Amino acid sequence: MSTTDTLYPPRPSLRMSEEEFHRWALATETRAEWVDGEVILKMSDNEDQDEIVALIRPVIEHIVRHGGLGKVRGPNFTTRLTLENKTVRRDPDVMFIATAGLPRLARTVLEGPPDLAVEIVSPDSDFRDYHQKYLEYEEGGVREYWIVNPMSRTINLFVRDAKTPGFVRREAGEDGRFRSSVIDGLWFHPDDLFAAERPDAVTLLKRIDPALLA
Repeated sequence: MSTTDTLYPPRPSLRMSEEEFHRWALATETRAEWVDGEVILKMSDNEDQDEIVALIRPVIEHIVRHGGLGKVRGPNFTTRLTLENKTVRRDPDVMFIATAGLPRLARTVLEGPPDLAVEIVSPDSDFRDYHQKYLEYEEGGVREYWIVNPMSRTINLFVRDAKTPGFVRREAGEDGRFRSSVIDGLWFHPDDLFAAERPDAVTLLKRIDPALLA
């Protein structure tokens, strides 16, 4: 048995066409993603995931609405990416679509990449988030990718650089804040996301910019 098999044990395989998956997922409301014919079943969120999404999404959504920047979707909303050798349907925990991309936004799916995608890591999503989705989002044209890991209490932020064809890592500033390059003024600090008592969205928005709540 390989090290990879030990870390990521085999899971049942379920295959169907994209059309079959779309009908099945809508009819059953199953938590799943679709990757080139294979259905990836997802476990329910744990407490940390749920609370972090419940903090991150309203903060991003408020800033986006305040600035008239576009739309925010997630966690159960699909982005459909057509890659060189496969098509995938992924459901980022949070995603932002800038105004220019809104014509690609339908009722249940975004055709093409969001401008920003956020994934909250769980024990069953570690390999997907750091490896599979990283490569898919990079090739698919996502402009900015956040990986928030409550288990290691880390944030990994990847952005597109005009000098490189893919993602480059953006480190935290001297104040420890990770700043978005896609949404002006947006930042998150690990101490807020991983605190035993997390702030609510209103408190965090006041820290980011009191004018947002004026």
